[in-house]
Amino acid sequence: MEWLNNILSQEPIVLSLSIVAVIAVFIFAARKAHLNYLAKMKKIEESFNRK
Repeated sequence: MEWLNNILSQEPIVLSLSIVAVIAVFIFAARKAHLNYLAKMKKIEESFNRK
């Protein structure tokens, strides 16, 4: 962990970029989960509305 401490103490830009990367991963995961949820809800809705 000393190497990580050295990198982060020398370059605040590295810390900011790593935080942005983690946030971006969570945003993409949330978007994918939301799209999957919408697809499942559409499938359920279509199964109830068959004529």
